[in-house]
Amino acid sequence: MYTESIKQIATENLSELFGSTPLNDEDNLYDLGMTSLQAVTLMIALEEKFAIRFPHTALNAQSFESVRNINSVIESVLVK
Repeated sequence: MYTESIKQIATENLSELFGSTPLNDEDNLYDLGMTSLQAVTLMIALEEKFAIRFPHTALNAQSFESVRNINSVIESVLVK
């Protein structure tokens, strides 16, 4: 699982949304205030960290809705 790395990257990129409140795996990032532009910025940071490219099928709001969902997508990319 990559959840801790994802949380760290999300915290670095979205800190203005939740400040010092710990991010939970199931927290809905959009409900916390993440915009589509911030989601793209997060996606790029995750691609750089994990040296991957998110597939076109994963480029949707649901894939980036929570740490758990992001982790699932990253696992599916890295397992291939």
